[in-house]
Amino acid sequence: MPPKALDYESLNENVKKVQYAVRGELYLRASELQKEGKKIIFTNVGNPHALGQKPLTFPRQDCSSLADAISRAKHYLSVTSGGLGAYSDSRGIPAIRKEVAEFIENVMVIQVTKNSYFSLMGPAKV
Repeated sequence: MPPKALDYESLNENVKKVQYAVRGELYLRASELQKEGKKIIFTNVGNPHALGQKPLTFPRQDCSSLADAISRAKHYLSVTSGGLGAYSDSRGIPAIRKEVAEFIENVMVIQVTKNSYFSLMGPAKV
């Protein structure tokens, strides 16, 4: 017998109460204060450029041509086990960590190895 279809009546009550609060009470109050002439820096929407962060140029430079993008994609696929999205070393893919360490050494002139840092996706507790 196929499983019962999911419908509103069968949802957990807590799921029914979920709200998307990126623009919740705090945002609404900040908007009011802004209308009153207060200077507000909105940091809730992940917009680092609004806070003075210069745009990253590496992605544009690195993928300046389709052939280069395809070549790099093939390279990164070749250094992963199981393909992109598969679980890997919790510190990041070793070959990519090595490239990042070399980049940091060249640009920042500090000694770095692939084992002296973690490469994480987004906010994570370490």
